[in-house]
Amino acid sequence: MNAQNPARILIVDDHEDNVDLLSMILRSQGYTILTASDGLQAVDVVKQEQPDLVLLDVMMPRMSGYEVIEHVRKNHDIYIPIMLITAKQDLTDKIRGLDVGADDFLPKPVQSAELIAKVRALLRLKQVQDELINERDKNEMLCYVGQQLNSTLDVDQLVRETLNVMVNLIGATQGSVLIKHPRRLSWRKIATLIDGEEIDDPEETSLVLAQGLAGMALRTRETILVSDTLNDTRWLPLDGQLGPVRTALAIPLVHNHIELGVLTLMHSEPGRFREDQLPMVSSVAAQVVSALYNASLYTQLKQAEASREYVVHMLTHDLRAPLAGIMGCLHVLGVSAQDPDSMEFIDLARKACEAQEELINDILDVYKAETGLLELTKVPFQPSDLKGSVLDQLSGAAAERKLRLSIDLPERPEIVADMRKLSRVLVNVVNNAIKFTRKGGVYITAKQHDTEPSILFTVRDTGVGIAPDDVAHIFDRFYQARQEGARRGSGLGLNFCREVVRAHGGQIWAESQLGVGTTIYFTIPLEGTLDDQVAFVDRR
Repeated sequence: MNAQNPARILIVDDHEDNVDLLSMILRSQGYTILTASDGLQAVDVVKQEQPDLVLLDVMMPRMSGYEVIEHVRKNHDIYIPIMLITAKQDLTDKIRGLDVGADDFLPKPVQSAELIAKVRALLRLKQVQDELINERDKNEMLCYVGQQLNSTLDVDQLVRETLNVMVNLIGATQGSVLIKHPRRLSWRKIATLIDGEEIDDPEETSLVLAQGLAGMALRTRETILVSDTLNDTRWLPLDGQLGPVRTALAIPLVHNHIELGVLTLMHSEPGRFREDQLPMVSSVAAQVVSALYNASLYTQLKQAEASREYVVHMLTHDLRAPLAGIMGCLHVLGVSAQDPDSMEFIDLARKACEAQEELINDILDVYKAETGLLELTKVPFQPSDLKGSVLDQLSGAAAERKLRLSIDLPERPEIVADMRKLSRVLVNVVNNAIKFTRKGGVYITAKQHDTEPSILFTVRDTGVGIAPDDVAHIFDRFYQARQEGARRGSGLGLNFCREVVRAHGGQIWAESQLGVGTTIYFTIPLEGTLDDQVAFVDRR
């Protein structure tokens, strides 16, 4: 209600002179006047025109002012202020008017100044009520939109939900969304009429992005409203258009400078979208951007997961097979070799193949851990049973570096756990300690934990130590501490150790001091269930 859109006031009175007087006063203030000569006619005008204010006489033929008020309040959801104009001054009449839903009274004869003041007050009340209702409707719509958009992570379904919501929101006759592929530079279009028809024309999409309204909205990062496409050169008419377009609205869908798409809403008649609709459209678009970005991330995650599945398949089948062939050939050469030099080269090649096979095993084990599922074959055993595997695999490496390898693992208490995987954990940790120790030794111990029902394993070395910034990350996948003079591994061994310990319900951590050495601790619960063959790893 302003100079461009003046308030419409309905005057209802069965006396023409009263109608003329009120009309003259209010027209002088710029209001648009509607009239009715009795109650029944007033009911029809309210239904058809929905005025902003009703000035209502009480005593009228066919339907009284009180009955008109009751009918309006019962049958219309929108708020329309009503002022009774009456010669009755009795308090009982005023109370009855207020009880049926009147907002104010004006006594006859009417004073123009009082009339104008009360009309302004009621129109302000109407404006406030309308704003509150619009805000309520907006919040309800945003809540509904959020529920709809958050119900799926499928991009195509999300786009169709977006189109349905936005088309209904502003009464469009058709809409389209251009979606950008998350990795490639290609775009595709999903378009719809009210009846649900859809098309996708790549050439048209490219043209619209280069010269049309959608492309302009993306480049400027601003919502653009075209009230009449016939008089606005920003609109690009196309031969293959779904239907006539006279009003158009383009909204860029951008998340932190990342182009996700652009939404275009259209109507077959000019001037059907208004500036006051843009805040609501922008609020909904913000929710669409968030949901679309999440759906895009989910799509990329599924693609990455599919790629990782392929890599794991390749590691399992395509890399192991030739490696086994090479090992077989080396075995044959080793049997037939005569001179020591040949045997030395064959032995080096065999060790290289074994290192490669160990790396493949590490990658596969880490993959299983990251998918949240590690297979644990639990058996009862004694901590001392792990000593043999450490000595068999690492005593030579320790002797070669002139290091002392001390293993003090008790026979009690008994553990129920995956002995093979815990053996690999201990071997990995000890091997890592040997790798970074130049003199002194590596010391392995185990004892029952002081405060909880678990056994505490300790691997201490006298090596170079780990920088304070690195200690917290040594169990991260592919992380390699900054160590001079040491052979760099895959960065997967300690990560595998952490996942196995976690799968058993234990903990693993490190303490280190540069120039003094490093100690790795890990705990394994004493009591396990033999038939609990699969452990789920909580990745949170």
